[in-house]
Amino acid sequence: MILLNSSRSSLVPETENKGVCISLAHCPSSDEIVASFRPRVERSNDITFSQSVSTPPVVGHGIPGIRLLLKKAGSNGYQNLGFSSATVNDIRLPKSTIINLEDEKRLFASGEEVTCELMLQKLPSFSVVQCLQSQNHPIRDVKYINAYGQGLLSCLSEDALQLFRTNVL
Repeated sequence: MILLNSSRSSLVPETENKGVCISLAHCPSSDEIVASFRPRVERSNDITFSQSVSTPPVVGHGIPGIRLLLKKAGSNGYQNLGFSSATVNDIRLPKSTIINLEDEKRLFASGEEVTCELMLQKLPSFSVVQCLQSQNHPIRDVKYINAYGQGLLSCLSEDALQLFRTNVL
């Protein structure tokens, strides 16, 4: 993963050899980032005849990936605070956000591809707090806003917009 600033870009060493970064969620108040990765796809110029020509390849399903929690440490560096295995989509970009609660508690909200659920995980441990059903359709977007002491989490799927109020854990 490469981060840009006004003078130059730099590679975050903690992200080397993690695969392809497909999503970022940022929490400005804590300067933390959750980066989602999927494995690199190795392309071969060789044609494989073991697959049937009439059967198209299956795409759009969950594959093993990882999530990495990073925190800004100093002016040019990031510290690895934790990671978690995850199921990510092989073609769609995952939707996620970081929810900043009271007393420096944070949750990571992400759409899970296989179960079509909105999963809430404690940071930095990535332990699951709650899974919210999202109408059995892939999640298209996840947003969170905290205004006037009230938190609102939105989840957009194919044909529905769901809104959840957050409670302090």
